[in-house]
Amino acid sequence: MRTVQLLFMVIFLVFYSLVSIGALKSLVNLSSSSNKNKVIWSVLISTTLILISFVLLFIWPITVRNTKDYTYHLIFNVILSVDFIFKIPLAISFIIGVFINQKQKSIIYLAGLILSIGVSTSVLYGFVFGTKDLIVNNVELEFPNLPGNFNGLKLMQISDTHLGSFLHSNKLMLKVQNETRKINPDIILFTGDLVNNFSNELVGWEGIFKDITQNKECFSILGNHDYGNYANWKNEEEKIENYNQIISANSTFGFKLLNNEHAKLKSKTDSIYIIGVENWGHPPFPQYANVEKALAGVPENAFKILLTHDPAHWDEVLKFTGDFGLTLSGHTHGMQWGIMRAGITFSPAYFARQKWGGLYKFKNSFLYVNTGLGTVGIPWRINMPAEITVFTLNRVKVDRE
Repeated sequence: MRTVQLLFMVIFLVFYSLVSIGALKSLVNLSSSSNKNKVIWSVLISTTLILISFVLLFIWPITVRNTKDYTYHLIFNVILSVDFIFKIPLAISFIIGVFINQKQKSIIYLAGLILSIGVSTSVLYGFVFGTKDLIVNNVELEFPNLPGNFNGLKLMQISDTHLGSFLHSNKLMLKVQNETRKINPDIILFTGDLVNNFSNELVGWEGIFKDITQNKECFSILGNHDYGNYANWKNEEEKIENYNQIISANSTFGFKLLNNEHAKLKSKTDSIYIIGVENWGHPPFPQYANVEKALAGVPENAFKILLTHDPAHWDEVLKFTGDFGLTLSGHTHGMQWGIMRAGITFSPAYFARQKWGGLYKFKNSFLYVNTGLGTVGIPWRINMPAEITVFTLNRVKVDRE
């Protein structure tokens, strides 16, 4: 596995270097004679520093799997992304310039520069401001089998906090705290990935989460990042201790963790069930979910809400059973960029999985994919704000005539 990763890293570095050369040539052609050397040296020095930093952080000696603090990696990812995205239009303009006449070259190079400034600025905005934006999506759903005493039930879903990705800023979670007070839900459901990998990310968050969950029925599940599978541990005991601390934090923060378990909620003579399973995903993501175990003791015709972190679980397996009126997932983050404004919902995540964000229906079952609060990989959100989802469940009468 490590050999394959190194191969992809080398391919990326070669591609990045070629893009940098193309961007440099484009910038040189745009520069005056007196500034050409300054441009050359500026690009060469910055590119060399980025290449060296990439090697140090991702190949040797640090690597992602050998560190327990991703701060430097996350900040570097932003720098690399801004630099790379800035250079791509310039490199493309240089390639186009090879095939056109001399009079048109300067126009193409200038267009490449303007586009480069625009896209790189949007990336910076996504890092500085986008990660602090928050949207509340309200969804009303109707079910013929919802018990009458649960008519109007208000659920609030949050997901994928990845606490280490906030880089010691609590601004977004304070917004979540304030919105929760306004929403005043009956139940709060958290659909996994509390952390990036490590229990040390939990430090300092207890107060905010306790305020969010106080006096509420709150349930949670684990996501793929909560198992500590993306790190090299000194021994198995260290990994287990990390895992146990994350398990404990769910309780400390005010959530009842459902690890292939269910919870029964009663309202007068009626009952509904919250089913929570461990992570299930396409390889290399772990598949720990045991739906049968979680359903043990649940009446067959009961109204059930399923929490499963990866929407692929519903799409590949669960929707065909028809056992769950509503399934809630996260995991995708909407790839942290796209469009979720003015009734338009799109993300490049669609090309990897069709069910990447929002509401989906199959027969009488619904799936909702929450695009999460935190970030993973690159700490940005571009037109893909952090999300709270509020569901109002209504009982619909069925005409049997």
